[in-house]
Amino acid sequence: MASFISDQLHEQQADIAAAIAQPLWQKAAAFAAQAHAGEVPPDEVPPSFAQATRVAVTLTAVYHCQEPPVLAAALLHNVLEKTDVSFDELENQFGRLIASRVERLSRDPDLDEGIHLKRLHACDWQTRLIKLADAAATLDDDGDDLDERIHKTMPVLDLAFGNEQPVLRAQRHLLALLENARMAA
Repeated sequence: MASFISDQLHEQQADIAAAIAQPLWQKAAAFAAQAHAGEVPPDEVPPSFAQATRVAVTLTAVYHCQEPPVLAAALLHNVLEKTDVSFDELENQFGRLIASRVERLSRDPDLDEGIHLKRLHACDWQTRLIKLADAAATLDDDGDDLDERIHKTMPVLDLAFGNEQPVLRAQRHLLALLENARMAA
């Protein structure tokens, strides 16, 4: 029995050491991939996880924002909406800041989109930046009708305020995407 308990403690310590050594964005990506895994057959990438990945890539490559908590929140931004993950579970895994950002980005289906965007307007620039990258990823996707994507993206531009360089890049990027989409429509 003592050997069994010792083995369990050793495994737990190894898991804790691995979690500490793992960069936050990798931990968030693994968590999000696992949370979204039930959306599709095992050999396919869940669309919600693919979209979250596009948001994170946009943040780093286009907006030049590489803050680990922002990237983690971007990778997790739709787990509360699309999966059975709870706020408490997110908070336990990633802390209050990231869980709060994810909660603010998650849209309550009973809440009007305009009210959701007004609430986001009061958030820090990092949370708004994730929403801007989310809008860019949605606009650049071939999923829904292009006119519908343009219509959904327009109000999100109101979140692109402030003088932070990533926000200014996001604003320029989203405006260029909208212009290209309008010409294609």
